[in-house]
Amino acid sequence: MKVSAAGHGETSRAPLTVAVVILTFDEEANIGPAIESVLGWAEKIFVVDSFSNDQTVDIVLGYRDDGVEVVQHAFENYSAQWNWALSTLPISSAWTLKLDADERATPEFRNEVSEILSDASVGLEGIYFRRQIVFMNKPVRWGGTSGFDLRMWKTGCGSFDGREVNEHLMVSGETARLRSFVDHHDTNTMSAWWDKHNRYSSLEALSLINRGPGAKVPPRLWGQPDERRQWFRRLFFSHPLRFLSCAGMFSYHFFLRLGFLDGSRGFELAFLRSTFFYLIDLKVLEYRRTGRLPTVTWPSRGKPHPALGDSMRSTIDETSGDGESNLEPEEPPSRHSAPRPAASRG
Repeated sequence: MKVSAAGHGETSRAPLTVAVVILTFDEEANIGPAIESVLGWAEKIFVVDSFSNDQTVDIVLGYRDDGVEVVQHAFENYSAQWNWALSTLPISSAWTLKLDADERATPEFRNEVSEILSDASVGLEGIYFRRQIVFMNKPVRWGGTSGFDLRMWKTGCGSFDGREVNEHLMVSGETARLRSFVDHHDTNTMSAWWDKHNRYSSLEALSLINRGPGAKVPPRLWGQPDERRQWFRRLFFSHPLRFLSCAGMFSYHFFLRLGFLDGSRGFELAFLRSTFFYLIDLKVLEYRRTGRLPTVTWPSRGKPHPALGDSMRSTIDETSGDGESNLEPEEPPSRHSAPRPAASRG
């Protein structure tokens, strides 16, 4: 992939509109602010829910008059869910943005995207950007920025690599990088954080056991950010003294990335990140010593939402094979009456 500088080369004459796609499961505490952060800027917002138990779908339905659409689809893994969304949703916008439910597009991000797309070269197919972590209600400004992730692409040019978690988008054309950030509000309780990362570490360990590090993204030290990340990932899990890499990762986030300037939150976040990678390594080590594969425990899913009509029925056809549903569509709640709990998940 080639890096493109905005404003160079032939410019595209297609309308450079943006569609936003958000995957959800039990995101009632987050989905409203996520939608609000792109409402009026995005041409269309799609929410793909995997049968939430809470009021996530009800909240999204409150934005139906604003052009927000919600469908439900059975969850297999993250790449499969995204590839289903890209092949099924009626996305007509020129560009597509992947936004998580706990993320917020900042005004600076929206302005920079609009500026780049207004003068984008025809060959530009993907945009990398970083996220600023808000941990325990406070931005972690030094050690809390993520690396560059490819999460915006020209519609029809992107697909996901098949990884079950921490999936990678792939494009074949030129890419650009943004200076601005998307805010990532980590509002989970610590118990919920551990449950989630215990599950994620098992999926990462299974990926290493079954395919080895890297998957479809080639590891290149001097490549794109995701390729460089895969190179370090392979190094982390391959060398014989990798147990020391946990301390190295902590040092990287806390010292090299100046996480100590964030005080206790910087320490806590660096510790959690390094512990997550060490947990992956321990699960791989357990398999090599005992032959026991890591277990993945998924939360129980809810029932199809009766207000979604055909969207709900198509998913029932796909997952149960009965092809029938006795649930009739209901009148969606108004935007102003939709419940919007302020409490965090967990």
